[in-house]
Amino acid sequence: MAGSSLPLSHARFASTRVFGSLDGLRCLSILAVVWHHAATGPRPLALARNGFIGVDLFFVISGFLITTLLLRERTVRGTISLRRFWIRRTLRIFPPYFALLGAAAIALGLVFPTAQMRAPFFAELPFLATYTSNWVEITTLFGITWSLATEEQFYLLWPLVERFLARWVAPILVVGVALNQCLNFGLLDAQVEAVTGLHRSQLAVLQTTFTPILFGAALAHGLEHPAGFARAARLLGARAAAPFALAAVVAIASVPGGLEGMPRLALHIALTALVAACVLREDNGLRRLLAWRPVARLGAVSYGIYLYHLVALHGVHRLLGAASSNAVLFVSCAAVSVVFAEISYRVLEAPFLRLKPRFEAAVSR
Repeated sequence: MAGSSLPLSHARFASTRVFGSLDGLRCLSILAVVWHHAATGPRPLALARNGFIGVDLFFVISGFLITTLLLRERTVRGTISLRRFWIRRTLRIFPPYFALLGAAAIALGLVFPTAQMRAPFFAELPFLATYTSNWVEITTLFGITWSLATEEQFYLLWPLVERFLARWVAPILVVGVALNQCLNFGLLDAQVEAVTGLHRSQLAVLQTTFTPILFGAALAHGLEHPAGFARAARLLGARAAAPFALAAVVAIASVPGGLEGMPRLALHIALTALVAACVLREDNGLRRLLAWRPVARLGAVSYGIYLYHLVALHGVHRLLGAASSNAVLFVSCAAVSVVFAEISYRVLEAPFLRLKPRFEAAVSR
């Protein structure tokens, strides 16, 4: 796409510390996920059944931001501090997560010892506490932690790749995506069942979770180089590129039938284009929506909303009944989740986040 109201500049992109549209994209992602879990009634439209793609968008954003941070730290400091990176991630992720696990353990162990969820929760707790829940089937309200486990494993391994295997990043990205697509297209189903005794769909780690993360990482590598930035700007640098990319995401997610195979790959490409269009220029065509204060705020607390929304939904079901309309369940679950997330952010998360500047690398976040 060509044409723009302001000339794009790699120098401006490289100096951007906060990408203003990404919290808005996180808001769209988390609302899609909450809808996917809350709307249990009939959903005749394919788009209404595919809210799980919000997690894929989260993955693209994470891959892009984490890799950008690592690359810029290496540019500024000449190396990547693994210690500083892992401390920053720990301060951001661990406090609400382990507070929620601890609260659940106390509630099920002491307050509700006869609850039906008690035995499976404590059986699954070792996997939840070690961020390996994407390698087993989680049957409790903590089933969503598969995505958190996937991201945590990425945070653990990818900085090692960027620091020690920088020359091999491109082939690692290609092999990782190729392997994930072999799973996506069902080419390894027989081998997976022979080794694990389970179908691929029963293990979250074998879903198409790595492609969007690796696409995000590849995007970061491309945009950090002036030549790559120039090529991306020619394709996605117009203000209209962001709305077009979002329209493509909606169109692909609206195709009847499942999203396995080519539709899922096309969706990941469109999601990556959406993120690219939103970070290439701050005045992208979706900026007015994505930077709108309520939207940006929901994106800022989206981690908490994701953590708490199934617990909130459990309470909403008990109060209103699971047979309530999709709209009522969605709005109620979203409202309760936002309240929980805001309280968590202000009371629990903020004190730890204030420690992060001590370990910052003075680059984009």
